[in-house]
Amino acid sequence: MKKKLALASKKKLVILFTTKTTHHLALINEIAKFKNIEFNIFYIKEKKIKKTNFLKKIDKFEKKFFSQNNIDMNLSKIYHIDNLNSKKTISIIKKKKPNVGILFGTKKVSLEFINIFGKNLINIHRGIMEKYRGLDSEYWACFNKDFKSIGTTIHVVDTFLDKGKIILQKKIKLNKLTKCYKLRYLTTMIAIENINKIIKKILIGNVIYKKKQNIGKYYSSISKNYLNKGCNYLHQYCKNL
Repeated sequence: MKKKLALASKKKLVILFTTKTTHHLALINEIAKFKNIEFNIFYIKEKKIKKTNFLKKIDKFEKKFFSQNNIDMNLSKIYHIDNLNSKKTISIIKKKKPNVGILFGTKKVSLEFINIFGKNLINIHRGIMEKYRGLDSEYWACFNKDFKSIGTTIHVVDTFLDKGKIILQKKIKLNKLTKCYKLRYLTTMIAIENINKIIKKILIGNVIYKKKQNIGKYYSSISKNYLNKGCNYLHQYCKNL
């Protein structure tokens, strides 16, 4: 009887797969506030790249507003991996028997990886997925002068990139002070404000998916020239709000 009670009281396991970037660490801080779960973090090794002045400006801005030093490491198990889809990584995850998996800023995962979680593997896409799939969604929206399509989508992961069932899709509110380097912060804040509510809904089986959804166009990484043009378009638009 005591063994059964112990099993019943076992905390649900949530695993986040991400990298050590400023906005990703901010999301970790938020999930760490969820006291009734066991929280594991899998950091994916990134290739070292020379940061552009634009990325440096983003980091400088975000470090002023994102709290990154409040994680109680005793509550979280941390792993460092080279590849999400490797046999070693998948073996570790299978043994853990997680209840929820979250992807944030990762590459496409394999069917074997998805099957570990079923419908309980979600992705945070900093873009309006029904229009902009793939990379740099907020900047492509600016380049297309589609300023009403800047936001964040949280969706179920399936074998098709950025096509899974939508749980949440929300747009940011632009104003005269909105700058291009603030967009990553603003889209990440949508995820931060909603992630623990979504985890709770998944754990109790109370998720409501968007009934009808469009399939957005896939975009690859935006070029420096297009990025600069898009940012100029955004600043001109916001100036006139």
